[in-house]
Amino acid sequence: MLTQAKLLTTYTVPRIDVQVAATIQSSPGVAILATYAATNAVVAPGLGRNLSGGAANMTVNLVQPGTLYGARSNDMQLRLAKLIRAGRTRTTASVDIYNVFNTNTVLTQNNTYGASWLQPQSIPYARWVKLVLQFDF
Repeated sequence: MLTQAKLLTTYTVPRIDVQVAATIQSSPGVAILATYAATNAVVAPGLGRNLSGGAANMTVNLVQPGTLYGARSNDMQLRLAKLIRAGRTRTTASVDIYNVFNTNTVLTQNNTYGASWLQPQSIPYARWVKLVLQFDF
């Protein structure tokens, strides 16, 4: 069983109409696997015969699946917004900040055993900011 946690909170500061929101997510790390493509020439002496079906190679798991995992992925987004009310309209000017702590946890990796085993193939996007202006009428 792998634990995943998500939290979303929003608070509007009274009188000054400023909204603060945060999203936090913690996900389990990627599974660490090690698959090896064993050729018929390597396997045949141990088996005392060639691979069945005339197969040229077979894939062997060197690490039992579901036993090893990488580092957890923790991510946080933050929003600061100013609410401006005029009559029956409302304008919201906000700043959204993604990947606040600028984490670089591995999301996908090479699981084929060899020279590039466990080499990261993707990490989260870098920290970035989005400016938003919303007009409600």
